[in-house]
Amino acid sequence: MLPRLTMSEQENSLRCDYVPGCGYKIWQDAKEFCYTTDAVFLGNFPHVVRKAKVLELGCGTGAISMLLESRGAAEVTALDCNPQVTKLVRQSVADNSLQDKFTVIDGDLRNYKQLLQPESMDLVAANPPYRNSGNVRQVGTAACHEVTSTLEDFFRAAAFAVRYRGRFALVQLPERFAESMQLALKYGLQPKRLQWVHSKIDKPAWIFLMEMQKGGSYGLDVLPPLIMYNQDGSYTEQVKKFYEPAFK
Repeated sequence: MLPRLTMSEQENSLRCDYVPGCGYKIWQDAKEFCYTTDAVFLGNFPHVVRKAKVLELGCGTGAISMLLESRGAAEVTALDCNPQVTKLVRQSVADNSLQDKFTVIDGDLRNYKQLLQPESMDLVAANPPYRNSGNVRQVGTAACHEVTSTLEDFFRAAAFAVRYRGRFALVQLPERFAESMQLALKYGLQPKRLQWVHSKIDKPAWIFLMEMQKGGSYGLDVLPPLIMYNQDGSYTEQVKKFYEPAFK
């Protein structure tokens, strides 16, 4: 029996929202971390093969996992070291009747050999902490800063879990692009698709999306940039498609 959220929990910082595009219910705790547009973009970015087995490292709210399931993944494993967020992911899974497709694991991804099976996944996705320096956020600290796992820890775990010719997709800051490329090659993950994301067409990119293939050959497809906002502040048509049917 999955644990239900208590009334006191529901009355505090918890809220029930919806995952854009697929309409799944998702429980979030404002004191921990709530999903943002980068999770929506990553959940829609990688190729999902038929009957895919998918792993999300550092799943947080589980928004990326649910988006990948809605796009056709047959089996989804969501892993996080924060028991509060994994409890909420389990609640979201139950409320959307996805128990037959989801496995939620409590654990530190640095212990990947004890938690995961080698080369068992078709796709691994991750939205790793962005910051390894600078001011530390008071809310969602571990989700935004490398206080538990480093970027290399994510690459190492992904390379272990993904099958040969399988894919690893992540979202990161431009300032960590060179580091990500170096780690990809170090762990045998050949970059195959890259997309820069801009808030507006005349602004510098603020994140990038990259999909790598384990054991893949050379050849990188750089996609057209993803622009979030028009000059008047409204969402672009590119972004609206991720939030349909809300914009219909």
